[in-house]
Amino acid sequence: MAGFGSVQKTGQYSWKLTISGGFDGSGKRIRYTKTIHITNDNEEYQRKEAQKQLAIFQQDIEKGQAAHSGKMNLNQYFDYWKKNFANNHLADTTLVTYEHVFKRISKALGNMRLDKIEPMHLNSFFTNLQEPIIQDKDGNPTYLSPASIKKYHELLSIMFNRAVKWNMLPYNPVTRIEIPKLKHKPKKIYTQEELGKFFILLENEPLKYQIMILLALVGGMRREEIFALEWEHIDFKDHNAHITQAAVYVPKKGIILKNTKTKSSNRIISISPNITAMLKRHKTEQVSKQLELGDKWVKNEEHNFIFTTWNGKQAHPHSLNSWLKRFIKKNDLPATNIHGFRHMSASYLIVNGVDIRTVAGKLGHSKPSVTMDIYSHLIKSAEKETANILDSFIQDTTTKAKIKQKKQAN
Repeated sequence: MAGFGSVQKTGQYSWKLTISGGFDGSGKRIRYTKTIHITNDNEEYQRKEAQKQLAIFQQDIEKGQAAHSGKMNLNQYFDYWKKNFANNHLADTTLVTYEHVFKRISKALGNMRLDKIEPMHLNSFFTNLQEPIIQDKDGNPTYLSPASIKKYHELLSIMFNRAVKWNMLPYNPVTRIEIPKLKHKPKKIYTQEELGKFFILLENEPLKYQIMILLALVGGMRREEIFALEWEHIDFKDHNAHITQAAVYVPKKGIILKNTKTKSSNRIISISPNITAMLKRHKTEQVSKQLELGDKWVKNEEHNFIFTTWNGKQAHPHSLNSWLKRFIKKNDLPATNIHGFRHMSASYLIVNGVDIRTVAGKLGHSKPSVTMDIYSHLIKSAEKETANILDSFIQDTTTKAKIKQKKQAN
Protein backbone atom coordinates (compact mmCIF):
# COMPACT_ATOMS: atom_id res chain seq x y z
CA MET A 1 0.00 0.00 0.00
CA ALA A 2 1.03 3.65 -0.28
CA GLY A 3 3.63 4.68 2.25
CA PHE A 4 5.45 7.90 3.13
CA GLY A 5 4.83 11.20 1.37
CA SER A 6 6.52 14.57 0.94
CA VAL A 7 5.83 18.01 -0.52
CA GLN A 8 8.29 20.20 -2.45
CA LYS A 9 7.88 23.77 -3.70
CA THR A 10 8.78 23.91 -7.41
CA GLY A 11 7.54 27.36 -8.42
CA GLN A 12 5.87 30.51 -7.11
CA TYR A 13 2.51 28.73 -6.84
CA SER A 14 3.38 25.14 -7.75
CA TRP A 15 4.15 22.21 -5.42
CA LYS A 16 5.22 18.65 -6.15
CA LEU A 17 3.54 15.89 -4.14
CA THR A 18 5.45 12.58 -3.84
CA ILE A 19 4.16 9.30 -2.37
CA SER A 20 6.40 6.26 -1.85
CA GLY A 21 4.57 3.05 -2.80
CA GLY A 22 7.11 0.45 -1.75
CA PHE A 23 8.88 -1.70 -4.36
CA ASP A 24 7.83 -3.48 -7.53
CA GLY A 25 8.54 -7.11 -8.46
CA SER A 26 12.07 -6.25 -9.64
CA GLY A 27 12.92 -4.45 -6.40
CA LYS A 28 12.62 -0.96 -7.92
CA ARG A 29 11.08 1.72 -5.68
CA ILE A 30 7.59 2.83 -6.74
CA ARG A 31 6.86 6.57 -6.51
CA TYR A 32 3.66 8.47 -7.30
CA THR A 33 3.99 12.19 -8.08
CA LYS A 34 1.54 14.96 -8.70
CA THR A 35 1.97 18.71 -9.28
CA ILE A 36 -0.58 21.12 -7.80
CA HIS A 37 -1.01 24.91 -7.97
CA ILE A 38 -2.03 27.01 -4.98
CA THR A 39 -2.81 30.62 -5.88
CA ASN A 40 -2.00 32.34 -2.61
CA ASP A 41 1.02 34.51 -1.90
CA ASN A 42 1.41 33.28 1.70
CA GLU A 43 4.00 30.45 1.56
CA GLU A 44 3.02 29.03 4.94
CA TYR A 45 -0.58 28.80 3.75
CA GLN A 46 0.64 27.10 0.57
CA ARG A 47 2.63 24.52 2.57
CA LYS A 48 -0.34 23.64 4.79
CA GLU A 49 -2.62 23.35 1.76
CA ALA A 50 0.00 21.16 0.03
CA GLN A 51 0.05 18.85 3.08
CA LYS A 52 -3.74 18.56 2.93
CA GLN A 53 -3.61 17.75 -0.79
CA LEU A 54 -0.87 15.19 -0.07
CA ALA A 55 -3.16 13.35 2.36
CA ILE A 56 -5.98 13.33 -0.22
CA PHE A 57 -3.52 12.15 -2.90
CA GLN A 58 -2.39 9.28 -0.67
CA GLN A 59 -6.00 8.19 -0.01
CA ASP A 60 -6.71 8.21 -3.75
CA ILE A 61 -3.64 6.03 -4.40
CA GLU A 62 -4.61 3.57 -1.68
CA LYS A 63 -8.15 3.31 -3.03
CA GLY A 64 -6.77 2.63 -6.48
CA GLN A 65 -4.36 0.03 -5.14
CA ALA A 66 -7.11 -1.60 -3.11
CA ALA A 67 -9.40 -1.75 -6.12
CA HIS A 68 -6.61 -3.38 -8.15
CA SER A 69 -5.38 -5.68 -5.33
CA GLY A 70 -8.84 -6.98 -4.54
CA LYS A 71 -8.96 -8.39 -8.06
CA MET A 72 -6.02 -10.75 -7.48
CA ASN A 73 -7.01 -14.32 -6.73
CA LEU A 74 -6.37 -15.99 -3.39
CA ASN A 75 -3.24 -17.79 -4.64
CA GLN A 76 -1.74 -14.48 -5.79
CA TYR A 77 -2.71 -12.81 -2.54
CA PHE A 78 -1.08 -15.60 -0.49
CA ASP A 79 2.24 -14.90 -2.23
CA TYR A 80 1.76 -11.15 -1.71
CA TRP A 81 0.86 -11.69 1.97
CA LYS A 82 3.95 -13.84 2.53
CA LYS A 83 6.29 -11.33 0.91
CA ASN A 84 4.85 -8.23 2.59
CA PHE A 85 3.91 -9.62 6.00
CA ALA A 86 4.47 -13.27 6.91
CA ASN A 87 8.17 -13.52 6.00
CA ASN A 88 9.01 -10.68 8.38
CA HIS A 89 6.52 -11.22 11.19
CA LEU A 90 5.99 -14.98 11.61
CA ALA A 91 8.31 -17.67 12.97
CA ASP A 92 9.87 -19.95 10.36
CA THR A 93 8.07 -23.00 11.74
CA THR A 94 4.72 -21.19 11.73
CA LEU A 95 5.17 -20.16 8.11
CA VAL A 96 6.10 -23.72 7.10
CA THR A 97 2.89 -24.95 8.75
CA TYR A 98 0.81 -22.29 7.01
CA GLU A 99 2.35 -23.11 3.62
CA HIS A 100 1.35 -26.74 4.12
CA VAL A 101 -2.17 -25.77 5.24
CA PHE A 102 -2.64 -23.42 2.29
CA LYS A 103 -2.20 -26.27 -0.21
CA ARG A 104 -5.72 -27.53 0.52
CA ILE A 105 -7.12 -23.99 0.69
CA SER A 106 -5.56 -23.33 -2.72
CA LYS A 107 -7.30 -26.32 -4.29
CA ALA A 108 -10.70 -25.16 -3.02
CA LEU A 109 -10.49 -21.38 -3.20
CA GLY A 110 -7.16 -20.45 -4.78
CA ASN A 111 -8.49 -19.35 -8.18
CA MET A 112 -11.27 -17.18 -6.73
CA ARG A 113 -10.86 -13.43 -6.72
CA LEU A 114 -10.08 -12.13 -3.26
CA ASP A 115 -12.98 -9.68 -3.26
CA LYS A 116 -15.41 -12.39 -4.43
CA ILE A 117 -14.83 -14.84 -1.57
CA GLU A 118 -17.91 -14.72 0.66
CA PRO A 119 -18.97 -16.46 3.90
CA MET A 120 -20.96 -19.04 1.91
CA HIS A 121 -17.76 -20.21 0.17
CA LEU A 122 -15.94 -20.49 3.49
CA ASN A 123 -18.85 -22.40 5.05
CA SER A 124 -18.66 -24.96 2.25
CA PHE A 125 -14.89 -25.25 2.66
CA PHE A 126 -15.05 -25.93 6.42
CA THR A 127 -17.89 -28.42 5.93
CA ASN A 128 -15.67 -30.26 3.47
CA LEU A 129 -12.78 -30.29 5.96
CA GLN A 130 -14.89 -32.31 8.39
CA GLU A 131 -15.66 -35.04 5.88
CA PRO A 132 -13.62 -38.30 5.77
CA ILE A 133 -10.27 -37.97 4.01
CA ILE A 134 -9.20 -41.57 3.31
CA GLN A 135 -9.69 -45.00 4.80
CA ASP A 136 -7.13 -46.59 7.08
CA LYS A 137 -5.77 -50.13 6.62
CA ASP A 138 -8.88 -51.56 8.33
CA GLY A 139 -11.24 -49.67 6.05
CA ASN A 140 -12.25 -47.10 8.68
CA PRO A 141 -12.60 -43.46 7.59
CA THR A 142 -10.00 -40.98 8.87
CA TYR A 143 -10.68 -37.34 9.63
CA LEU A 144 -8.70 -34.17 10.10
CA SER A 145 -7.99 -33.55 13.77
CA PRO A 146 -9.65 -30.60 15.53
CA ALA A 147 -6.21 -28.99 15.84
CA SER A 148 -5.70 -29.24 12.05
CA ILE A 149 -9.09 -27.69 11.24
CA LYS A 150 -8.30 -24.90 13.68
CA LYS A 151 -5.12 -24.15 11.69
CA TYR A 152 -7.14 -23.59 8.49
CA HIS A 153 -9.43 -21.17 10.31
CA GLU A 154 -6.44 -19.44 11.92
CA LEU A 155 -4.60 -18.91 8.62
CA LEU A 156 -7.62 -17.60 6.72
CA SER A 157 -8.45 -15.24 9.60
CA ILE A 158 -4.93 -13.79 9.63
CA MET A 159 -4.79 -13.43 5.84
CA PHE A 160 -8.17 -11.70 5.50
CA ASN A 161 -7.56 -9.48 8.52
CA ARG A 162 -4.41 -8.23 6.85
CA ALA A 163 -6.29 -7.63 3.57
CA VAL A 164 -8.78 -5.45 5.47
CA LYS A 165 -5.93 -3.48 7.09
CA TRP A 166 -4.41 -2.94 3.66
CA ASN A 167 -7.76 -1.60 2.36
CA MET A 168 -8.00 -4.48 -0.08
CA LEU A 169 -11.33 -5.65 1.36
CA PRO A 170 -14.12 -3.87 3.24
CA TYR A 171 -14.48 -6.67 5.83
CA ASN A 172 -13.11 -10.08 6.84
CA PRO A 173 -15.54 -12.82 5.64
CA VAL A 174 -14.06 -15.32 8.13
CA THR A 175 -15.60 -13.33 11.00
CA ARG A 176 -19.05 -14.00 9.54
CA ILE A 177 -18.94 -17.78 9.61
CA GLU A 178 -19.38 -20.22 12.45
CA ILE A 179 -17.42 -23.43 12.30
CA PRO A 180 -18.90 -26.31 14.34
CA LYS A 181 -17.52 -26.69 17.84
CA LEU A 182 -14.59 -29.04 17.55
CA LYS A 183 -14.52 -31.88 20.03
CA HIS A 184 -11.30 -33.59 20.98
CA LYS A 185 -11.47 -37.30 20.22
CA PRO A 186 -10.13 -39.62 22.91
CA LYS A 187 -6.47 -40.37 22.25
CA LYS A 188 -5.61 -44.01 21.65
CA ILE A 189 -3.00 -45.12 24.16
CA TYR A 190 -1.33 -48.38 25.08
CA THR A 191 -2.93 -50.57 27.71
CA GLN A 192 -0.73 -51.46 30.67
CA GLU A 193 -0.13 -54.88 29.11
CA GLU A 194 0.92 -53.35 25.78
CA LEU A 195 3.10 -50.80 27.55
CA GLY A 196 4.77 -53.57 29.56
CA LYS A 197 5.59 -55.49 26.39
CA PHE A 198 6.90 -52.30 24.78
CA PHE A 199 9.36 -51.63 27.62
CA ILE A 200 10.60 -55.23 27.75
CA LEU A 201 11.50 -54.98 24.06
CA LEU A 202 12.88 -51.46 24.51
CA GLU A 203 15.62 -52.81 26.81
CA ASN A 204 17.34 -54.24 23.72
CA GLU A 205 17.50 -50.85 21.97
CA PRO A 206 20.23 -48.15 22.15
CA LEU A 207 20.28 -46.29 25.47
CA LYS A 208 19.48 -42.91 23.90
CA TYR A 209 16.14 -44.18 22.55
CA GLN A 210 15.23 -45.69 25.92
CA ILE A 211 15.84 -42.29 27.55
CA MET A 212 13.87 -40.37 24.91
CA ILE A 213 10.81 -42.59 25.34
CA LEU A 214 10.98 -42.25 29.12
CA LEU A 215 11.31 -38.47 28.90
CA ALA A 216 8.16 -38.39 26.75
CA LEU A 217 6.25 -40.75 29.05
CA VAL A 218 7.51 -39.88 32.53
CA GLY A 219 8.32 -36.25 31.78
CA GLY A 220 5.43 -35.55 29.38
CA MET A 221 7.92 -33.83 27.07
CA ARG A 222 7.36 -32.90 23.44
CA ARG A 223 9.73 -34.33 20.84
CA GLU A 224 11.14 -30.87 20.04
CA GLU A 225 11.84 -30.26 23.74
CA ILE A 226 13.68 -33.58 24.07
CA PHE A 227 16.04 -32.81 21.18
CA ALA A 228 16.79 -29.32 22.53
CA LEU A 229 17.92 -30.62 25.93
CA GLU A 230 21.48 -29.74 26.94
CA TRP A 231 23.48 -31.24 29.80
CA GLU A 232 23.21 -28.01 31.76
CA HIS A 233 19.42 -28.46 31.79
CA ILE A 234 19.63 -31.62 33.91
CA ASP A 235 19.74 -31.37 37.71
CA PHE A 236 21.20 -34.75 38.67
CA LYS A 237 20.93 -34.01 42.39
CA ASP A 238 17.23 -33.09 42.54
CA HIS A 239 16.23 -35.20 39.51
CA ASN A 240 14.86 -32.30 37.47
CA ALA A 241 14.93 -31.24 33.83
CA HIS A 242 14.70 -27.57 32.82
CA ILE A 243 12.67 -27.13 29.63
CA THR A 244 13.78 -23.84 28.08
CA GLN A 245 13.87 -24.34 24.30
CA ALA A 246 12.74 -26.49 21.38
CA ALA A 247 14.64 -27.90 18.39
CA VAL A 248 12.69 -27.84 15.13
CA TYR A 249 13.56 -28.68 11.54
CA VAL A 250 12.79 -26.00 8.98
CA PRO A 251 13.15 -26.90 5.27
CA LYS A 252 16.05 -25.06 3.59
CA LYS A 253 17.29 -23.83 6.99
CA GLY A 254 17.94 -27.05 8.89
CA ILE A 255 17.55 -27.57 12.64
CA ILE A 256 16.96 -24.37 14.58
CA LEU A 257 16.45 -23.62 18.27
CA LYS A 258 13.42 -21.61 19.25
CA ASN A 259 11.48 -20.72 22.35
CA THR A 260 9.15 -23.31 23.82
CA LYS A 261 5.60 -23.50 22.42
CA THR A 262 4.05 -21.22 25.07
CA LYS A 263 5.27 -19.25 28.06
CA SER A 264 4.05 -22.02 30.37
CA SER A 265 5.97 -24.59 28.30
CA ASN A 266 9.13 -23.09 29.80
CA ARG A 267 9.13 -25.19 32.96
CA ILE A 268 10.95 -27.49 35.36
CA ILE A 269 9.76 -31.10 35.43
CA SER A 270 10.60 -33.96 37.75
CA ILE A 271 12.29 -37.01 36.28
CA SER A 272 12.73 -40.30 38.11
CA PRO A 273 16.06 -41.38 39.68
CA ASN A 274 16.01 -44.22 37.14
CA ILE A 275 16.08 -41.73 34.24
CA THR A 276 18.80 -39.71 35.97
CA ALA A 277 20.94 -42.84 36.29
CA MET A 278 20.41 -43.64 32.60
CA LEU A 279 21.39 -40.08 31.65
CA LYS A 280 24.62 -40.45 33.63
CA ARG A 281 25.43 -43.63 31.72
CA HIS A 282 24.62 -41.90 28.44
CA LYS A 283 26.90 -38.98 29.32
CA THR A 284 29.76 -41.36 30.13
CA GLU A 285 29.28 -43.12 26.79
CA GLN A 286 29.17 -39.78 24.99
CA VAL A 287 32.44 -38.59 26.57
CA SER A 288 34.11 -41.93 25.73
CA LYS A 289 32.96 -41.62 22.11
CA GLN A 290 34.28 -38.07 21.95
CA LEU A 291 37.73 -39.20 23.19
CA GLU A 292 37.70 -42.11 20.77
CA LEU A 293 36.92 -39.93 17.72
CA GLY A 294 39.20 -37.05 18.68
CA ASP A 295 39.23 -34.42 15.91
CA LYS A 296 36.41 -36.23 14.08
CA TRP A 297 34.03 -35.29 16.90
CA VAL A 298 32.12 -32.16 15.88
CA LYS A 299 32.26 -29.88 18.91
CA ASN A 300 29.53 -27.27 19.28
CA GLU A 301 30.98 -24.13 20.89
CA GLU A 302 27.58 -22.76 21.93
CA HIS A 303 25.56 -25.82 22.91
CA ASN A 304 26.22 -29.13 24.65
CA PHE A 305 23.33 -31.27 23.47
CA ILE A 306 22.39 -34.49 25.23
CA PHE A 307 21.30 -36.24 22.04
CA THR A 308 23.76 -36.16 19.16
CA THR A 309 24.71 -38.16 16.09
CA TRP A 310 27.65 -40.61 16.15
CA ASN A 311 30.12 -37.75 15.62
CA GLY A 312 28.67 -35.12 17.96
CA LYS A 313 26.34 -33.18 15.65
CA GLN A 314 22.93 -32.25 16.98
CA ALA A 315 20.52 -35.15 16.39
CA HIS A 316 17.66 -34.56 13.94
CA PRO A 317 14.22 -34.43 15.68
CA HIS A 318 12.73 -36.62 12.94
CA SER A 319 15.21 -39.41 13.69
CA LEU A 320 13.15 -40.50 16.71
CA ASN A 321 10.03 -40.90 14.56
CA SER A 322 11.94 -43.05 12.07
CA TRP A 323 13.39 -45.29 14.79
CA LEU A 324 10.02 -45.68 16.57
CA LYS A 325 8.24 -46.63 13.35
CA ARG A 326 10.82 -49.34 12.63
CA PHE A 327 10.75 -50.57 16.24
CA ILE A 328 6.94 -50.92 16.27
CA LYS A 329 6.86 -52.71 12.92
CA LYS A 330 9.69 -55.09 13.88
CA ASN A 331 8.01 -56.09 17.14
CA ASP A 332 4.40 -56.14 15.88
CA LEU A 333 3.29 -53.52 18.40
CA PRO A 334 0.18 -51.30 18.14
CA ALA A 335 0.80 -48.15 16.10
CA THR A 336 1.65 -44.95 17.99
CA ASN A 337 4.01 -42.00 17.65
CA ILE A 338 6.26 -40.14 20.06
CA HIS A 339 3.47 -37.70 20.89
CA GLY A 340 1.40 -40.72 21.90
CA PHE A 341 3.66 -41.27 24.93
CA ARG A 342 2.97 -37.71 26.02
CA HIS A 343 -0.75 -38.55 25.90
CA MET A 344 -0.08 -41.71 27.88
CA SER A 345 1.71 -39.62 30.48
CA ALA A 346 -1.33 -37.38 30.95
CA SER A 347 -3.81 -40.25 30.78
CA TYR A 348 -2.16 -42.46 33.40
CA LEU A 349 -1.67 -39.50 35.74
CA ILE A 350 -5.35 -38.48 35.50
CA VAL A 351 -6.64 -42.04 35.90
CA ASN A 352 -4.46 -42.43 38.99
CA GLY A 353 -5.95 -39.36 40.62
CA VAL A 354 -3.37 -36.63 39.96
CA ASP A 355 -5.11 -33.23 39.91
CA ILE A 356 -5.58 -31.54 36.56
CA ARG A 357 -3.52 -28.44 37.42
CA THR A 358 -0.47 -30.60 38.18
CA VAL A 359 -0.91 -32.54 34.92
CA ALA A 360 -1.27 -29.28 32.93
CA GLY A 361 1.93 -27.97 34.50
CA LYS A 362 3.86 -31.12 33.65
CA LEU A 363 2.71 -31.02 30.02
CA GLY A 364 3.39 -27.30 29.72
CA HIS A 365 -0.18 -26.42 28.72
CA SER A 366 -1.00 -22.71 28.79
CA LYS A 367 -3.83 -23.30 31.25
CA PRO A 368 -5.60 -26.26 32.94
CA SER A 369 -8.67 -25.77 30.73
CA VAL A 370 -6.61 -26.89 27.70
CA THR A 371 -5.81 -30.15 29.49
CA MET A 372 -9.44 -30.55 30.54
CA ASP A 373 -10.63 -30.14 26.92
CA ILE A 374 -8.20 -32.75 25.60
CA TYR A 375 -8.69 -35.31 28.37
CA SER A 376 -12.30 -34.62 29.35
CA HIS A 377 -13.29 -38.28 28.73
CA LEU A 378 -10.71 -39.46 31.28
CA ILE A 379 -11.67 -36.78 33.79
CA LYS A 380 -15.32 -37.86 33.55
CA SER A 381 -14.30 -41.50 33.95
CA ALA A 382 -12.17 -40.69 36.98
CA GLU A 383 -14.98 -38.56 38.46
CA LYS A 384 -17.48 -41.37 37.91
CA GLU A 385 -15.18 -43.76 39.74
CA THR A 386 -15.23 -41.47 42.80
CA ALA A 387 -18.89 -42.39 43.32
CA ASN A 388 -18.01 -46.08 43.50
CA ILE A 389 -15.09 -45.37 45.83
CA LEU A 390 -17.20 -43.28 48.19
CA ASP A 391 -20.06 -45.79 48.04
CA SER A 392 -17.67 -48.59 49.04
CA PHE A 393 -16.25 -46.38 51.78
CA ILE A 394 -19.74 -45.68 53.18
CA GLN A 395 -20.71 -49.36 53.09
CA ASP A 396 -17.46 -50.39 54.77
CA THR A 397 -17.83 -47.68 57.42
CA THR A 398 -21.46 -48.63 58.07
CA THR A 399 -20.61 -52.34 58.34
CA LYS A 400 -17.83 -51.64 60.86
CA ALA A 401 -20.16 -49.40 62.89
CA LYS A 402 -22.84 -52.10 62.97
CA ILE A 403 -20.34 -54.73 64.14
CA LYS A 404 -19.10 -52.42 66.87
CA GLN A 405 -22.65 -51.59 67.89
CA LYS A 406 -23.56 -55.28 68.02
CA LYS A 407 -20.54 -56.05 70.21
CA GLN A 408 -21.47 -53.27 72.62
CA ALA A 409 -25.04 -54.54 72.79
CA ASN A 410 -23.81 -58.02 73.77
